[in-house]
Amino acid sequence: MKLTDDEKKILEGGSGFADAQALDYLKQFGEAFDAERFVDVIYAHYPAEMAIYKGMVEDVLEYARTGARVVIPTTTSTLACDLDNWEKYGCPMELFGTQAKVISAHKKMGILRTYTCTPQLIGFTPPKGSYIISVESSAIIYFNSVLGARTNRGGVFTRYSAVTGKYPLMGYLLDENRVGTHLFEIDLEPEDLKNDCDYSALGFHIGGIVGSEVPVLDNIGTPTQDSLISLGAALATSGSVTLFHAPGHTAEADTVEEAFKGTKPKEVFKVGRREVQEAKDKLTTMQDGAGVDFVTLGCPHYNLEQIRYVAKWIKERNAKIHPDVKFWVCTNRMTKRAAAWEGYTKTIEGAGGLVISDTCPVESHMRKSTCREHGLHVPHIAAMACDSCKMARYCGDLIGCKTALVTRDDCLATAVEGKLTRSE
Repeated sequence: MKLTDDEKKILEGGSGFADAQALDYLKQFGEAFDAERFVDVIYAHYPAEMAIYKGMVEDVLEYARTGARVVIPTTTSTLACDLDNWEKYGCPMELFGTQAKVISAHKKMGILRTYTCTPQLIGFTPPKGSYIISVESSAIIYFNSVLGARTNRGGVFTRYSAVTGKYPLMGYLLDENRVGTHLFEIDLEPEDLKNDCDYSALGFHIGGIVGSEVPVLDNIGTPTQDSLISLGAALATSGSVTLFHAPGHTAEADTVEEAFKGTKPKEVFKVGRREVQEAKDKLTTMQDGAGVDFVTLGCPHYNLEQIRYVAKWIKERNAKIHPDVKFWVCTNRMTKRAAAWEGYTKTIEGAGGLVISDTCPVESHMRKSTCREHGLHVPHIAAMACDSCKMARYCGDLIGCKTALVTRDDCLATAVEGKLTRSE
């Protein structure tokens, strides 16, 4: 790789051991993928060291002792527990104790302790064309697609980019890798794409077809920001989509032709009501009326308006969560404080639910492997309803429960009735 004079000085130790080591790792990484040079990155979304994985907490504690500090704004992804309310929902004390150790390490390194999968909802919106580095698949695809910032799936190298402000020019940072590959002609009526669950199912269907390539979605209706987040999260779950184009709604293509930049799509697919329904059916492994003991909303993390909707639904009906049901609304800690200020948290928790921050079910003590480690029942829950393909897929795989993918309203009705309730 071609290095600038400043980069050479860093490698030679001019900025300290930690910076030299970090840049060396990035240089080796870039050379393995034939990157010609580094670019300056302006923001990082960092992988919070989750205590459900062996050694991650210990690793960051050791790394913080090297004196490494981030040089760009750096937010953190989710943890294995809600650091403020871990006792409320049955998190083992040992798991909390291990997880809480990361707080001092992140503070020492200058990392913002946001602990969320949706940093874009709390003000971190890098501009179109900027180079960034990120973990968390739903954040990555949103940054690339909706905002037009440029990032690869950062993994462990996110740490080293945050410390140096550098990343190899490769992958989705390059123009040629951001061209559409497959065209999806969406043939759906407005009533077929009327909620986030519908957009999630649409994304799940398409992601399973394209894998890691770049789909172009033509005619996706009138999505909201929430819909685009749900769509992207599902694309990155059934496949490993890192970038998609939806002309008129995403940053880099106003037309289908612009998305393909003069090339022809490898394949063209039509998507209608049947394909969307099949995605929902695939992720629903129980019958209507079946008992449900867990309902969760907020994958990716809910924003303040979504929490307001939940509180309003409960308040208007004077509803109470069924005594056999655990009901979670997952969000980030900043939004949770705003929700508490507005009285939404009091309404939800007064009805028997919980507003959870920092984590989500699949990253929590509910995982099969974590349950076994801490002597908890496996599966920790028997049957779960949610409005997110990502949550349904990973709860089925990692928690081992039955799942139901339904709308937000149906999730709420299910939580109250204690059995799977579908209006559609």
